[in-house]
Amino acid sequence: MLNSISRYLIQSIWKINPTQYKCFSVLSSSNEINLKMKKLIDSQQYKRALEFFDRQLSICNNMTFSLALKACSKLNDYQYGIRIHQQLPVKALSDKFIQTSLIHFYSN
Repeated sequence: MLNSISRYLIQSIWKINPTQYKCFSVLSSSNEINLKMKKLIDSQQYKRALEFFDRQLSICNNMTFSLALKACSKLNDYQYGIRIHQQLPVKALSDKFIQTSLIHFYSN
């Protein structure tokens, strides 16, 4: 009996199609967005990072917002940073990375 249950579970896992489950594609997309933004910021392409952020806003996570605030700090673009701060979900404001990014942004 245990063997048949194990076989059933394994077969069920193999049948999972990541596109059927939005969480798989969103997680992947969020990680890809963060990686691309990090690369743009590391290469001092802050304006391009923010343009990319604007296009991907619907699937951003806390790390993405943190990176966007960093780009704003580097550009001294306070209006844009304030707009990002206003767009943050209330839940994100309790995130330590977001809090640190906001402190860094407003202290410049």
